[in-house]
Amino acid sequence: MSKSVAILGGGVAGIAAAVALSEAGFHIELIEKRPLLGGRASSFVDHETGERLDECQHGTMRCCTNLDDLLTRLGVADQIDYHDAIHFLDSDGKHSVIANCPLPAPMHTAVSFVRFRSLGLRDKIGIGHAMMAMLRSKPDPKYDALSMADWFAQMGQTEQAVKRFWRPILVSACNEELERIACRHGFKIFRDGFLKNARAFHFGIPRVPLGTLYTEPTLAFLQQRGGCVHLKTTISAIHFGDNRIAGLTLSNGETVTADYYLSGLQCDVLLKMLSPEIIANTPYWQNLGNIELVPICGVHLWFDRAIDCPPALAVLDRTTEWIFNKTVTWNLPPECGTYLSIVVSASRQLAHRPKEEIVAEILAEVRVCVPSAQSANVVRSQVIRYPKATISPKPGVEAYRPDQRSPIPNFFVAGEWTQTGWPSTMEGAARSGYRAAEYILQDEGKPKSLVVPDLPPSRLAAFLDGHRGQ
Repeated sequence: MSKSVAILGGGVAGIAAAVALSEAGFHIELIEKRPLLGGRASSFVDHETGERLDECQHGTMRCCTNLDDLLTRLGVADQIDYHDAIHFLDSDGKHSVIANCPLPAPMHTAVSFVRFRSLGLRDKIGIGHAMMAMLRSKPDPKYDALSMADWFAQMGQTEQAVKRFWRPILVSACNEELERIACRHGFKIFRDGFLKNARAFHFGIPRVPLGTLYTEPTLAFLQQRGGCVHLKTTISAIHFGDNRIAGLTLSNGETVTADYYLSGLQCDVLLKMLSPEIIANTPYWQNLGNIELVPICGVHLWFDRAIDCPPALAVLDRTTEWIFNKTVTWNLPPECGTYLSIVVSASRQLAHRPKEEIVAEILAEVRVCVPSAQSANVVRSQVIRYPKATISPKPGVEAYRPDQRSPIPNFFVAGEWTQTGWPSTMEGAARSGYRAAEYILQDEGKPKSLVVPDLPPSRLAAFLDGHRGQ
């Protein structure tokens, strides 16, 4: 008889663990409180139209090898469109592009970088120097304690370079301000995403809502292998006995028991579900209370006519950080008008502002950035604030991020907030799910490597690096 695993939470981490363990022959019961899977990288059902809308636009990159592997296992990797050019627009109206050229990494974007109109010569020289320092940096505990803002100051980066290059990329990738991003995480984004492999920075945008990307494919995958998914179901209690989890009580009164239990919940949610007796005198659990969570905000605007806007536009010098043209990426019919999704990362400044004010500010910025929107009327709008979107990758946080094996023998944890080697991203979530699954397989005497290696560095990048990467 196959062993069973009960998985708490149907986000990317929980899905990754469920898929890997189901393939390995385990019986899976996946429990998710929402009607859609994907967790914080998911969608909600618009009560006005019945449509699935992303709470906030999420993208991926070619360097996200484990997320790509998960989507491939689910049969939906072809639902991601990858773009080999990233478009930027500054407050002076200058448009720039970071794109590939025939040179090997890390020189593969050199031609477009030289032409980057929002930066001056001194800015570019300083950035190039800092990038080489990142590429050649060796793993060192000091990078867990030093912020990117302080490191840029030490490296003599110009104000313009920080404002128009480093900040837009890192704040978008880490959902945090530079003063609160540890060098360990900032270096990881640039080394793996922009410096080691020429394809790594290619930006992937889903063709379908995130809820659709994960929900039906995961349901079909698990059901075909005898698994069970409980949607719109919460966990009322976790029962313990002999220092092990003995079972779960669901909101519908049902009891679930399994050989193993795996949490894919956010750290603060998991902590609330554990009794004080379990947490007491156990640093593994107590440390979760030291992990800070950061908000993100998505603004959705529907216009009454076609608007000329690229699929994705990075906006510099404004509150708006990214504008995504969902009409293009979702291949919606022209008669639908235009649907734009705007992202504001690390959106603490919007937390308590009225939604009408946020819409007015973002709409004004969109109309400046996208001139064809000036004559278009807004049919409707939505503001979605996610107060606990990701963990803060601030200096010192690594000491609090736990391993996927918990002190409870039959209980494992997954989530982008655990130890993954990555910042708080969907790639980190997928890796965590695979790592937790590896531990369960190991305990069953069936060790197997599930985590997919990073993209290989070019020969030039490996030569310039001179040592193994972080």
